[in-house]
Amino acid sequence: MGPVEDDEKFEHTLRRFSLNDKFISKRYFEIGEVDENWDTHRIYKISKESPNGASIEERNLFFGEKAQIVFSKLYKNHTPNHIVHVTCTGYISPSPAQVYFSQKKQNAAITHAYHMGCYASLPAVRMAMGLSLSEEKTIDIVHTEMCSLHLNSTTHTPEQMIVQTLFADGHIKYCVGKSDHGLRVLNVHEKIIPDTENDMTWIPSSFGMKMTLSREVPFKIRDSLPEFISELCIRAGVKKEEVLSDGIFAIHPGGPKIIEAVQKKLELRDNQVEMSQKILFERGNMSSATLPHAWHEIMKNKPANGTKILSLAFGPGLTIFGSIFEVKA
Repeated sequence: MGPVEDDEKFEHTLRRFSLNDKFISKRYFEIGEVDENWDTHRIYKISKESPNGASIEERNLFFGEKAQIVFSKLYKNHTPNHIVHVTCTGYISPSPAQVYFSQKKQNAAITHAYHMGCYASLPAVRMAMGLSLSEEKTIDIVHTEMCSLHLNSTTHTPEQMIVQTLFADGHIKYCVGKSDHGLRVLNVHEKIIPDTENDMTWIPSSFGMKMTLSREVPFKIRDSLPEFISELCIRAGVKKEEVLSDGIFAIHPGGPKIIEAVQKKLELRDNQVEMSQKILFERGNMSSATLPHAWHEIMKNKPANGTKILSLAFGPGLTIFGSIFEVKA
């Protein structure tokens, strides 16, 4: 196949499988920022010596330094009681949180919640609830996700076209503890869909983390939802019919087809899923940081006291994670 044919094939694949600005308007990438100490273009630089860019070691060192900057911005003037640090895109020990607080006079207790993928905010909430009860203190949860470190522009398969145009970077902090306002956690529930272990994977490779994503994922999730939501509502002590008719849904936007499949299967109105679509459009898929951004957006709109918020997120396993929160205005 000649160069012209290669270009035509690439353009055809790009147009067919990539997400255009109808679904995502912009994304934030740490990798694109100018840094005095790092040649950020080195991460992706193509050369005869290293056709795939920087090694996974260099990428994780970059992650460590950038994540420390995030912590310095969040905790410039105070030290929290306890932090649950969440990420699935960077691995380095001591962690960025440990390095940052080791340089301060007052230390914070640090718990790590790593390598769980896009649903990680929900087990982090469950973890922080237990810590808050046992310590009788407020627990901070901090997400530092840098998906841009692992996007591989040299791979032109359909699934990688989706990955390349879907994922973004994102950071966020929120707190779990006693409060008279915010969101009350009624239940957090999880379930692994049988015989789906190969449908979504996230595996370290020589030049970053490598993701595989089956086309069947939206449909397998869709078909498992009714039973899963029934179980979640029973555990939360709420009526499923009321949640489906009046609740707000925070759906992790693994892509437009995920939100579309969930909405159609559960017969939800557009206004019940609009915050999920808004986050996807404005920020892309930020892995575990995405659902917390959706919660923030929902609360900015000041839902009525008692409103139920049903969250759904998905990841390797194939795992469905869900929660029901209640607004305390």
